[in-house]
Amino acid sequence: MQSYGDGDDLSLAFYCKDPDSNQDNECETFYRTDRGSWLVQVKKRGPRVGAQLVGLGEDETFGELSERTVNVFVRKYVREHYGVDLPEGTG
Repeated sequence: MQSYGDGDDLSLAFYCKDPDSNQDNECETFYRTDRGSWLVQVKKRGPRVGAQLVGLGEDETFGELSERTVNVFVRKYVREHYGVDLPEGTG
């Protein structure tokens, strides 16, 4: 795992978001960073969920991401990187 200081020194570019979000600003969203990594905007969950995680570091956090948003991300990523159009759907 790489350490990047306080983590506030990167630039983001929108990649994709929840297709059912109705274009609002508060939705699950993937961003590509200028460091070849990803930042994900997700819904916060509470301490009971956090207690189930294994080895959550002090500088780490967690959230919930829907399958439909992950589907959009995977299909777009595969199309861009491998030139393959995966079928739409949710598993």
